[in-house]
Amino acid sequence: MILSDRDILREIERGNIRIEPFNRERVGPCSVDLTLDDVFLVFESGSVIDPLNLSDVPIKKVRTNGGKFRIMPGQFVLASTAERIAISREIAATLEGLSSLARLGIIVHAAGLVNPGTGLISPSQLVLEISNRGSSDVLLTPGMRIVQIIFHRLTSPAEVGYDERRSSKYVGQREPIVKGI
Repeated sequence: MILSDRDILREIERGNIRIEPFNRERVGPCSVDLTLDDVFLVFESGSVIDPLNLSDVPIKKVRTNGGKFRIMPGQFVLASTAERIAISREIAATLEGLSSLARLGIIVHAAGLVNPGTGLISPSQLVLEISNRGSSDVLLTPGMRIVQIIFHRLTSPAEVGYDERRSSKYVGQREPIVKGI
């Protein structure tokens, strides 16, 4: 079941959803808009990447310090939300890129699922996979709305939350990182 705006606000009051910082004006009918941080991971064009051995991945970290980031046609980068998220073991979430950016060729994917129990140990920024499928350079501005988070109530709480699993790779991440499969 997808949570409505009323349900989202109620779960925030109960502490089952935490968004830091929280801006009430970004709550929509069944989602919350999240904004872009100022750190980008840029993959070197033309390199070969082995997902089973990421020790030699040619990545450059770019911090814009609030300035705009230019994403070129065909380029793929990792970024993250400015907000840190924590959800209880009773709730999962999905992320959807904004249609206003998709209409410019900017596709934002966010690994699709935010597992129940994400952020229980330490609220986490959510990593965004951003690609430019358009024919023009597009400027991305830190603080701009970039993605919607949609919350789903589980039929029962997860037995073990994401942050509680020993095998979870991205607990408490503060900026985008890449780890092997």
